[in-house]
Amino acid sequence: MSTTRRKYAPRLPPGQRREQLLDGALALIAGGGFDALTMEAVARRAGVTKPVVYELYANRAEVLDALLRREAERATAQVLDALRGADPAARSPEDVYTGAVRAFVNAVVAAPDRWRLVLVPPEGTPPEFRRQVELVRRRVLAQVNELADLGVRATGDPGLDAELLGHAMLALAEMAGRLAVTDPGRFTPDRLVAFVGKVAHFLPGG
Repeated sequence: MSTTRRKYAPRLPPGQRREQLLDGALALIAGGGFDALTMEAVARRAGVTKPVVYELYANRAEVLDALLRREAERATAQVLDALRGADPAARSPEDVYTGAVRAFVNAVVAAPDRWRLVLVPPEGTPPEFRRQVELVRRRVLAQVNELADLGVRATGDPGLDAELLGHAMLALAEMAGRLAVTDPGRFTPDRLVAFVGKVAHFLPGG
């Protein structure tokens, strides 16, 4: 009489295992909201037993906290990298902004679960995460405001409000990212960036 032995996931260093578990937790939230995140579901998603999960995280709250911190940090890094990817001194504000939006939309498409959490937070999103996202947004806005200020100063028009221009530029980029993650078949990166480029043509200094 033969028996079928259960297949266990290979042992991984703690750091790699944590990443695997958090990846699974993110996928669970993306597929079913925060209610789908349980210790048992995380274990099942990773192909491990629950004790393996409990070795690294004491409870669901710890998993959630670690996940949200990781995703906020990665989202921040992606956006700031996009903004720093071009030298404003060597290119027009229009080109810099359009290039940054292109990099941002590509980042959204490459990691839709992360950006859905940030741009279209599901019901039940912890207030702490919403506050963290707002902090990220403020950092990004500061960078965008610098770009807007460069464009305004290039025009020499003292009546043009650089701060409001920065808010408008950020809102346009967020709209592009939100459409890319909620309806990717209809709103492709090329379509979104082409539109942003047309709008950016009207930026001061463009």
